[in-house]
Amino acid sequence: MCIRLQPAAPTGNGSDRRCEQMKKKTRTGYEQSGPTPMREMFADVYAAKQWGTQWRLFRLLRQWPEVVGAEVARLTAPAFFRQGTLWIFVQDSAWMHHLQYVKTDLIARINRHLEGQPVTDLRWQLSPPPQPQPEHRSPDPRAIDPEREQSFCQMTEAIANRESREALQRLWRLFAAHDE
Repeated sequence: MCIRLQPAAPTGNGSDRRCEQMKKKTRTGYEQSGPTPMREMFADVYAAKQWGTQWRLFRLLRQWPEVVGAEVARLTAPAFFRQGTLWIFVQDSAWMHHLQYVKTDLIARINRHLEGQPVTDLRWQLSPPPQPQPEHRSPDPRAIDPEREQSFCQMTEAIANRESREALQRLWRLFAAHDE
């Protein structure tokens, strides 16, 4: 037995459309009628993860020396956006003080290179100290057994492209020299 629900009478305030949309959607926000193509979901995922903001920051970071000049770029780096404000990492407080005097010029330069929402303010933050990197020491290469090397070279002789064959043999030698 199938029961059909009749749509509610329109109230004229626009809430009917939203109500119908809510009925159609599932908990995750997509219709249950079947698989949703990625091209339809991508915009929602992109917005939810705030990748647009991250992409803007990445592009600004790559262009930073040409935006602010080589000397300023050497001592600063864009850190993050927060409500129209660009926070900038600065190496020391003396440069923070100096940059305050050229703030309006920097905002204009940055906005010429950015797409979308313009930067309305700049704030400074001391750069975090570099994190110590664990020492990664690769083991010393060992001598390769000549019989194994000859055997591998014989196997690769069937590869017609000489460059590919030699590249594969070099890769094998690297692997064999560090294999434990």
